Amino acid sequence: MSAAGAQSFRWLWFDGERLSLDPDAGGRRFGADPRPFEAEPVRGAWAHVCAVADDERARIPYDQPEIQLARADALAWWIPLLGDSLVCLTTLSLDAVHYGGAITVARNADHFRADPFARLFPGRLVGTDLFGEVPSPPGPVLERYAGAPWPAGRFPAASG
Repeated sequence: MSAAGAQSFRWLWFDGERLSLDPDAGGRRFGADPRPFEAEPVRGAWAHVCAVADDERARIPYDQPEIQLARADALAWWIPLLGDSLVCLTTLSLDAVHYGGAITVARNADHFRADPFARLFPGRLVGTDLFGEVPSPPGPVLERYAGAPWPAGRFPAASG
C-alpha cells in the first residue's frame, strides 16, 4: 500500500470498541488515510467505525460496485458538512486490493445515521481524540491512488 516508496497510509487498530495507533493495543489492523493523524487532533470527537474487528474474512475488493456507490454517496453527504460538524473520513484498507471498512469522524454523532459506509459493514460509535480535520478532496475523486485508503494518496510528482 505504498507508492514510489512514500507511505500513503497509516496503520490503525480497532478491537471492536477502541481505535488505536499503537500495535500493542490489539485488534484488527487497517490502513487509513494518514492526513487526519498529521493534523491537530479534534478533542472529544466521535468516530463512526464501519468495520468488523474480529473476522479476517470481512473484506470486499475496492472495485466492487457497492464500494464505488458508498464512496460516491459519501462525497455527496460529507463535503457539505465539512468544517461545521464532520472532521474527516477514511476508508480502511486491508491490502492494496481489499476494503475492510470506513471511519467517519465528527464533532457530534448526529449525522451518522446517514453514513453510507454502514451499508457495507455495521457501524459502531467510538469516542476518539486521534483524528484532525482534513480538507475535502479537490473534486469528485472516486478513484484510489496506488492502493491507498480513499481519499488518501496522490500520483507521483513528475520529474524533470
